[in-house]
Amino acid sequence: MTPFPTLSQLQAQGLSEADAQRWLMLQDRAVFAETFFSDRAAAPWQVRDYQRDSLNSQAPRKVHCDGRDVGKTTEIEVLACWAMVACPDSSMLIATQTENQLFPLMNRIARRFENTPEFAPSLLETRRSPSWYFRFSNGFVLWGRIAGPRGTNFQGMHVDWQIVDEAQEMTDASWGELYQALNGGGRRWVYGVPNGLRNTFYRMSQMADVEQYNWASTINPNFDDAKEKELAHLYGGRSTPGYLHRVLGQHGAPMHAVFSLDEYLQCVDDDIDFAGVDLKEGDLFDGPGQVSPGDYYLGCDLGYARDPSEFVVYKNASPHLVNVLRVHLEGVNYARQQEIIEALDAAYDFRGIGIDAGNSGRAVAHQLMALGEGWCQKIQAFEFGGRMELQPLPDGRLVRRRVKEFMTELLQRRMNEGTIRFPALADRESQYAAHTYVVGTSGNIVYEKGNDHIIDADRCAMLRHYRDQLEEHVSPCLGIGVAAF
Repeated sequence: MTPFPTLSQLQAQGLSEADAQRWLMLQDRAVFAETFFSDRAAAPWQVRDYQRDSLNSQAPRKVHCDGRDVGKTTEIEVLACWAMVACPDSSMLIATQTENQLFPLMNRIARRFENTPEFAPSLLETRRSPSWYFRFSNGFVLWGRIAGPRGTNFQGMHVDWQIVDEAQEMTDASWGELYQALNGGGRRWVYGVPNGLRNTFYRMSQMADVEQYNWASTINPNFDDAKEKELAHLYGGRSTPGYLHRVLGQHGAPMHAVFSLDEYLQCVDDDIDFAGVDLKEGDLFDGPGQVSPGDYYLGCDLGYARDPSEFVVYKNASPHLVNVLRVHLEGVNYARQQEIIEALDAAYDFRGIGIDAGNSGRAVAHQLMALGEGWCQKIQAFEFGGRMELQPLPDGRLVRRRVKEFMTELLQRRMNEGTIRFPALADRESQYAAHTYVVGTSGNIVYEKGNDHIIDADRCAMLRHYRDQLEEHVSPCLGIGVAAF
């Protein structure tokens, strides 16, 4: 990069000291940030050495292929504030695929605009719905939008600067609309964490004419040996896809998306009568209240110490299965989780309950089944790593399938057919967007470990409903075996 002129050089050109200082501050975004930003301790924010070149880049196209916790969000926040001051009569769009990704970023920027004395007087208009919008007295406009189904939320937009966050989850259809929304001569800066997919983000990170950055989590000054060991344990080793992607910021071996995000979004229905409950240890659970008559199914993914638990309730509204309740639990012990399942059954009188047999799911299932024969009929615990026998073929041959693959296929089928209905739930959308797999050496599918707890609960509900429907139409002598207990 060409070095900035010094203060004395600017003064030699006839600028006053105050004007020279102001000019330097606006030319050097790192100085701008150190002038107006503060850290959590209320001390002036200090740019990290590795951040400086990226902050001050003048590139029309730039791609960050990074690990987690390296300062990408702070850079975007600085850019939005700097552009508000230095780019009058222009427009910027901050884009993500899902609301779960956009809200924390835009809310952080909004607080910066509103709470910084030098910025607040210029803010003329703020809107948070249906999309984020800020208008300033110098004519600068900032938008924040999610892509929406097939990128429809970018249609009709024309901006001078696009910033894309969590770009690895942006669908190709969304990119198509986003490309058309940039004015001629505009900038597009892209930030993402690899997920193994060979998608548009991957291809952009391979372009020689695009300014490229790769920040591994290890360059964060707060990253130490203890953190490194914790992450290696979490992702199952230093050579695993999760570690390569989220720590080293590398694409690693090719992976595949489990679900089509466009198909998922087509199944989202804002009009569903849905309730969401978040519980922590010690919280009271009052139950779902009045429940309409119908056939209901419960899917459970049980966690405790580190992972959350997810309970999802689906109503059979043939041909659809409709998600009417989600219970998210953090730090809730297994005895209490059992009590919550009993309370849910008292309200819904489930036709079937599917429980992930991992962790202590099998123990909770046993405890519930010990309560009586009715519970034995309702509950089935599924060994995700096991195999199951399907209905025999007409010639009598038995078909065996891997449990997790089959229950995933049930979800994929329903999404493709449009016979499943989800509420607009940001947590679920993020999980479905990010879920990937590889094909192992033996030809079996290996799903990447990560945040997929709602998906696992959905899997259990789908398989339990499937088995319930088969049991209605299959002779008892044939049976339907599953690796459960």
